Amino acid sequence: MITVHTEYQARFREITRITGESFELKQPLVSELAERITQKYGAEMQALLIDPDTQDLNAKGTLYLDSKGNRIFIDDSLEDGETVVFMVGIAGG
Repeated sequence: MITVHTEYQARFREITRITGESFELKQPLVSELAERITQKYGAEMQALLIDPDTQDLNAKGTLYLDSKGNRIFIDDSLEDGETVVFMVGIAGG
């Protein structure tokens, strides 16, 4: 079992109404973290977090980074104590 921390920004923060939280995961996988988050926050989070066509993390205007600043994907592994940042991309010039 590992503990993973989350940091929510923009739309993710609006849905959760908090800046971050911690989850204990049985499997050190992004897929388990995503499942726990969508179970906790419901359909609105599911629509933002998961691409309905691929069941992968939604890459359309959203970004997920690990503690090292690397983009993460649904099949990636997580380390104990890691922080995952959930953010929405902003377009502009």
